[in-house]
Amino acid sequence: MTNSRVKGRAAEQEVVRLLKDELRLEIRRNWIAQNAEKGHCDITDVPGWAIEIKRAKVARFDDWWTQTCAQALQIQRKPVLIYRLDRQRWYAMLSLYHLRPEMHDHSSCTMTLESWCKLVRLEMIASDPEEVEGIKKPAICGFPEIVAGDN
Repeated sequence: MTNSRVKGRAAEQEVVRLLKDELRLEIRRNWIAQNAEKGHCDITDVPGWAIEIKRAKVARFDDWWTQTCAQALQIQRKPVLIYRLDRQRWYAMLSLYHLRPEMHDHSSCTMTLESWCKLVRLEMIASDPEEVEGIKKPAICGFPEIVAGDN
């Protein structure tokens, strides 16, 4: 039997590495707040987002999403649940409202972690294009061009 705390910590460390690579931000686990008291999200270093990470054999989406939203509400950020089930890839679950607020729909939607990172990069460009390292706005279609190390 796998110790769930060890599995959770390893998952958090893996996601931190992935986010550092994808977003080019300094990302750290929120372990001090997590150990001090329950109810803190796992990562808060992505601007505007409260990140909860789950790694499991069996999904408990309702419980996980409720926890993610409650923690995000405490710090006034958008909730995102990043999860991976055994032998699967990483996914991100977020509220449809945070993609398209004009729809007034708070249903959850799921995308790959890579797609969520692209969404975050677009948000970072929109908020301050001069501050986003390695990303520039191209003249074609309004989509960012990722430079230096992106696939």
